[in-house]
Amino acid sequence: METTALRRSLQQFLADRGVSGEVDDVVPIEGGFSQITHAFTVRTPGGDRRYVLRSDRPGGAKLTTTDRALEYRVIRALNAQDAPVPVAQWADVDGSTLGAPALISDFVEGQNFLQAARGGAFDHGELADRAIDAAAEIHRLDTTLLAAELGSPAADWNSYIDTQVEAWRQLEARQAERMPILRYLASWLDANRPAPVELCLVHGEYSLANLMMRPDGRVLVIDWEYAHIGDPRMDLGWCIQRGGKEPPNVLGEHIDRVCLRYRELTGMSEEAMNPAALSYFVILSGWQAFGAVLDGITRFVQGDNSLLLSAYLVSPWSLACSEWLNITDNYAASIDARTPAEGGKVGAPS
Repeated sequence: METTALRRSLQQFLADRGVSGEVDDVVPIEGGFSQITHAFTVRTPGGDRRYVLRSDRPGGAKLTTTDRALEYRVIRALNAQDAPVPVAQWADVDGSTLGAPALISDFVEGQNFLQAARGGAFDHGELADRAIDAAAEIHRLDTTLLAAELGSPAADWNSYIDTQVEAWRQLEARQAERMPILRYLASWLDANRPAPVELCLVHGEYSLANLMMRPDGRVLVIDWEYAHIGDPRMDLGWCIQRGGKEPPNVLGEHIDRVCLRYRELTGMSEEAMNPAALSYFVILSGWQAFGAVLDGITRFVQGDNSLLLSAYLVSPWSLACSEWLNITDNYAASIDARTPAEGGKVGAPS
């Protein structure tokens, strides 16, 4: 939607909900692939408030398909627990006013961790500590208060891993061409399960770009479209995975420190939380987001997706496959040594 039209739609949307004030300063926020994001200001006699709008892309330009209404309900449930997330204010669940399903939350002043890491003002070890602190806070939340939004968890840890491994197999089955590497990774993941842990709330796309640092030092986690009840190591594995594509790989660079701090904060055993175990989740966590990439490429090939980005994402997909295979090659030695393969870093390009 063009910016002027979007401003008018936002004005009407808020007026319908009894919010008086002038919508102004509507600007796109760059960086996300999945949804379209804008920041905007509501000006009132009592002061200005800044918000963020996350809305679905048009059908032909979607790389992923997730539910804004569900994401809104998840964030609201997390707000009720005073979780480290921005406050969700409103949702247009069917897109009848804003042109697409959307949610509106408070704007977070400050920079994300990726910007902070690249800017040089923060030590990477300190950022790793803060990222682990926020992850541990999320993983300690009461999942019984999220049952209405996320459903019941898997019957047990192995059942959860079964569903994740099967997702890899189903991903391969629905592609335009056969991809034996996906079948191999599924079989490897099935056969090399680490020690089980208690299931908890998982963000699902935990990365430096989704960690916001407020000026007061409080860390807030944004973008909850992949939240589910699962293994907490999925979040750390995915963060390391993303760090290999969006350097610096803050967690991967400090893997021993990451494991130690997480164990201290949560009481998880060293058998369950160590560099080798995290390397397993670098792979396992990849099916959902990279699955969306592959599905987008297949839709692009079939003419059902007009998003040219799909073609460009072939390159990071190939890089991910190389990293995953490198992990499988070095996994046994990594377990024996209780240190990550390849010079003390996990998830770095080989």
